[in-house]
Amino acid sequence: MIKIKPFFSTDATQVRALLRHQDAPVPYEAFCQEEKILGSGLKFWQHWLPCNLHVGPSVYLAKDDGVVLGLISVDTLGKSNGCWRVNQLVVNKNHRGRGIGQELLKYVLALFGGQGINHFISEVANENMAGLKLLHSCGFRKCSSFTYYQVPIDYHPPQCEDILSKFRIAQPEDRERIYDLHQSVLPQDVRRVLELVPDDYYVPELNADTFEKMTRRLMRRKRWFWVADEKERGVIPCAAKISAHSQGDFHIEVYVNQGWDHLCEDVVKFVLATMKRAGMKGTIVFKVYDFQKSLVKCLEDQEFERNGSFTLMVREHWLRAKKKSNSVSIPNLDLDLGTGTAAVNVPFTQGFELN
Repeated sequence: MIKIKPFFSTDATQVRALLRHQDAPVPYEAFCQEEKILGSGLKFWQHWLPCNLHVGPSVYLAKDDGVVLGLISVDTLGKSNGCWRVNQLVVNKNHRGRGIGQELLKYVLALFGGQGINHFISEVANENMAGLKLLHSCGFRKCSSFTYYQVPIDYHPPQCEDILSKFRIAQPEDRERIYDLHQSVLPQDVRRVLELVPDDYYVPELNADTFEKMTRRLMRRKRWFWVADEKERGVIPCAAKISAHSQGDFHIEVYVNQGWDHLCEDVVKFVLATMKRAGMKGTIVFKVYDFQKSLVKCLEDQEFERNGSFTLMVREHWLRAKKKSNSVSIPNLDLDLGTGTAAVNVPFTQGFELN
């Protein structure tokens, strides 16, 4: 009998094996989530708390007689807790076709949607047709697309002193302006779904009198922004968000306001030159959405390698649920797939049968 249960630390070995043997590409963020997922096994108590009090990824397993057959991991995207992302949805390849992946997804939609979550998102590789079909069957739709560009290991950014003077490290008082910049860059549909707030761009005070000290503190911080400051207008027309991961990899997102597209090339060269000067070694990846045409052209002109294209899938769960039913409840965490029912009366296009 297959049941869905919370992830406990005793399942860590099987979960690690399941994550390591995926045969479909996963987004860079999901790849870097492995340690957080394994660490969430020690936070089993959070499954009995409201989702807005969860302190890490919420992971649920499909198990049959103690054997892990599938896994789903979800995590909040921002401080508003209005949008949650499916980081991982994996089923053992020997047990696919039995509806396990769909039932894991339905379970999470019911559990978190029943607590008022507005949107769920998932990032799926374009070549993963089975994953796209599964999400579509559960009410997801395509919202946007993005591509990862990897910087070659032997890349040497040009030394341009005039570019170095255009950018500075972000300060705490820049939070609101970085938020305004990012909101202006995102299309309306994406902006509505992600539900980001100014606190998602929080920048702590950086007290460092030397470049070396600043570098050490940035690496401990794990996330920082470089910004171009337009003091006369009181706006930030361009910013780069750098995320450092424990594996030594760096993930970069660039925000450039309309009318300032000429800064795309400058900010890319500046960030890479600064990272090289700071001795930051590892894989460097840019995440670029399809609506960032100028940035795409800039990276392709630099002949950076495409490292996978993905589709952003979205489901407006709570809006649909309210149309169908005024009452919601939270399902039992120990759900028997043979008899369990969803907490929210949301129609699904396919049934669920176990062979």
